Amino acid sequence: MKTHKKCFPCFEKQAKDACTTVGLDKGHTEEVLQAVRDLMASFPLGRSPVAMAAQIHERVRTASGVEDPYSEVKRDSNRACREAMPVLSQIANWSLNRLETGVRLAIAGSFIDSGANRVHGLNKLDVIRSAQSALTEPLAGDSVAELEKLLRGARQILYVGDNAGECFLDTFLLDRIPNRNLTYAVRGAPVLNDATVHDAMLAGIHRRCKLVDTGDDAPGVLLDRCSDDFRATFDRSDLLILKGQGNYESLSDIRGKQCVFLTRVKCEVFAEDIGYPVGSNVVDIRFNAEGEGSGSTPAGQATAGGTGKAA
Repeated sequence: MKTHKKCFPCFEKQAKDACTTVGLDKGHTEEVLQAVRDLMASFPLGRSPVAMAAQIHERVRTASGVEDPYSEVKRDSNRACREAMPVLSQIANWSLNRLETGVRLAIAGSFIDSGANRVHGLNKLDVIRSAQSALTEPLAGDSVAELEKLLRGARQILYVGDNAGECFLDTFLLDRIPNRNLTYAVRGAPVLNDATVHDAMLAGIHRRCKLVDTGDDAPGVLLDRCSDDFRATFDRSDLLILKGQGNYESLSDIRGKQCVFLTRVKCEVFAEDIGYPVGSNVVDIRFNAEGEGSGSTPAGQATAGGTGKAA
């Protein structure tokens, strides 16, 4: 996904929120905001918004000396989601379609997002309410039946997580994936409230599948910044399951990979790009062919009951 000028006010708001979170005074906050404005003035619109977000948070960390500004937010999110697990597990166990329930619960975690919405003081009731909404609202896009076909046919699956706390909700979907050649990826260093290895291990991800990190602190997957180990895992994976807006922004244009984006649409720019209204819970299956100007769904992988659109 390319950056739009409509993203710029959100970039500045994200920088201001981050400065507030780390307790920067008015003078230092204005210095950071001016640096962000200077970056925006020369930022290539052809790049992903994730690249800009990475630069913003690097400047906040440098100005504040705080390596993990959102550590308290992540701690609250992990605690709230962990405490909600007994209720969510009961729901999942009674489900008639556990794969669909797993998909819906994974998407439910997308509201825990300090980039789009500052999340403080999250509690288990917030998580349960979000899960209840995700379980009852319609799923936009492609069908769970088509996702199931892809899961069964894949040789190597890479599941890229999103935020701390969400890792707990991801376990319901991970437990329904039949392929044991499954890898779960998180960010390589703290940024926003995105999950790191520590957060994934709290949720028990490492007991379900291989756990890796990107080797980078961008709130998405910028392959030119990722570690060699992560890129090797990425290259050999024939199915990518990508959670949340940051992963969509950074990987929606990737070529030669079968991708499944699981997300909630939170802003107009995102809605225009992905093709679903704000507020939609989306299962978006797409394949961008190598060397083509537009994506196309490979033979035998036309979507069943969904949009069937390519990127």
